[in-house]
Amino acid sequence: MSPLRLIFGLLTAFFLAFAATAGWAQPAKDQPAAATADEVAGEEVELPERTLLMRATRTSWEEAWASIVEAFKAVRADAAKLGVKVNGNPLVIYRSTADDSFEFDAALPIEAAPATPPTEEGLRVGPARTGKAIKFVYRGAFDAMDSTYELISNYIDSKKINAEDLSIEEYITDPATTKPSEITINIYMPLKK
Repeated sequence: MSPLRLIFGLLTAFFLAFAATAGWAQPAKDQPAAATADEVAGEEVELPERTLLMRATRTSWEEAWASIVEAFKAVRADAAKLGVKVNGNPLVIYRSTADDSFEFDAALPIEAAPATPPTEEGLRVGPARTGKAIKFVYRGAFDAMDSTYELISNYIDSKKINAEDLSIEEYITDPATTKPSEITINIYMPLKK
């Protein structure tokens, strides 16, 4: 099994298990139906060169949304402390997954690196991943993304796309101010170089 399939499998297992225990197995009446395989189509894009301010975070699957929101609040406060100007949407860069937890960077695109680099543990400035990627758009509830990731995995496999074992989520709607049931996220699957 490829590492990409393993990551998607773990993400899917988490969301299915969490949805069942949290009472989210029933779709909300006002939510659109989940996407089908025919509705999930990736668009090849070029990831631009950018400088990112990143905060490393580790959390449990049960606390995923709350941890993402808190990580974005923290990295925004970091940007203000460092005096850097944010010039793009917040990103989640997944680094690793396990059955009970995952690691990610909460990242903000910034105009330029600060004059004095951050010294706090877990906080760093660095370049964004560049190159070609397949972009997918997700609209809906955060806790319902598992089916979309499964469809993305199937799409990548069926098209024989050689993607990295990394996903990047660009939050078009701000997690700090948007209900978790109303998010819009661009999901990028970088292609192997």
